[in-house]
Amino acid sequence: MTLLKTLPTLILTVMLSSCGASKSTNSTYWVNSAKVDCDAGAGKATCLQVSKNDAYENAEWTNFYSPIEGFNFEPGYLQKIEVSETVIDKSNIPADASSIQYKLIRVLEKIQDPKLTLHDIWATTHINGEALTDKTNRPTLEMNTSNMQVFGTNGCNNYTGQIKNITSNTIEFGAIATTRKMCMDMTIPDSFDKAFNTISTYKRDGLSLSFYNEAGDEVLRFKKVD
Repeated sequence: MTLLKTLPTLILTVMLSSCGASKSTNSTYWVNSAKVDCDAGAGKATCLQVSKNDAYENAEWTNFYSPIEGFNFEPGYLQKIEVSETVIDKSNIPADASSIQYKLIRVLEKIQDPKLTLHDIWATTHINGEALTDKTNRPTLEMNTSNMQVFGTNGCNNYTGQIKNITSNTIEFGAIATTRKMCMDMTIPDSFDKAFNTISTYKRDGLSLSFYNEAGDEVLRFKKVD
């Protein structure tokens, strides 16, 4: 009779214990090579950016506001990591804190961000394989891969625009805006603009940077500006 009376209590205790237990799942995502400014509760902070896409080339980065226990962020490197995500009882955490605890399981892959090799100021040396002999109005290219923006001059007009995507050997530009003045000789500016609009891939070799069209032909070559 005593056992029958205590049995419901035991069952209820087990059920409550089970409901209060933490639940963990594993997730894999890429961590971007740079942190970004973000709003964190009452003030400003810097946040990681993560993407759950399998390939970093297709990453759609989102701000990540919580710490990842055991993870070592390295500026300039993309890291693919496996993380355990444990749901915490909300009654045990502060109001502004995350209800999920993140802990590094392992680093699956780590590569230097290819964008960093392009972040610089470049002067044009060749257009469609022909060397430029006039150094006075030479087209230039400045790439800010932190903000994914591009600036420069085609030898006559200034231009600015967006870099949509960069991989280890491909690059995609967005719309490019230019000034509209006319110069005495538009041969080089027009050739530069036409070549620039065909860029598909790139290769950096020391202080030299070459861009190629979809057929693999070099359309523009630059030298790093000291």
